[in-house]
Amino acid sequence: MINLELIKHYQTNGINCDVTTQDVINKLQDWDRRFGVIINDVEHDQVTVYFQTLPDNLQELAIEIYDFCPDVIDQGYGCMDDMLSMMSESGQEINKEIKTLLEGVDMDNPDFGLQILANVLKIEQKVSLWWD
Repeated sequence: MINLELIKHYQTNGINCDVTTQDVINKLQDWDRRFGVIINDVEHDQVTVYFQTLPDNLQELAIEIYDFCPDVIDQGYGCMDDMLSMMSESGQEINKEIKTLLEGVDMDNPDFGLQILANVLKIEQKVSLWWD
């Protein structure tokens, strides 16, 4: 069973996305039942979730995460195209870690951010949620 005391203490929420502290608790409990989770980096508007197991279909979990916390894509992985463009323009090389995250990702697909998130889940078995 996941310890939710820090979530309660910080009143972690995504109120700007209509996500209450109770919604965060409910989602974490659901994920804990389905996958087993550990939480870390808890604050009033963020939490990192480590998954002990993952489903076969990571794309479905990525969509579920996006529906719950849009900033993961809208302000995160969905902006990787801009970051890659800036790196290219400045002559910066893409490091090994980023290349690994981009394996199999079609950057021309409008849902490339979800594909990157699925790769992150596969490689790191975690996601950092934040709402601002």
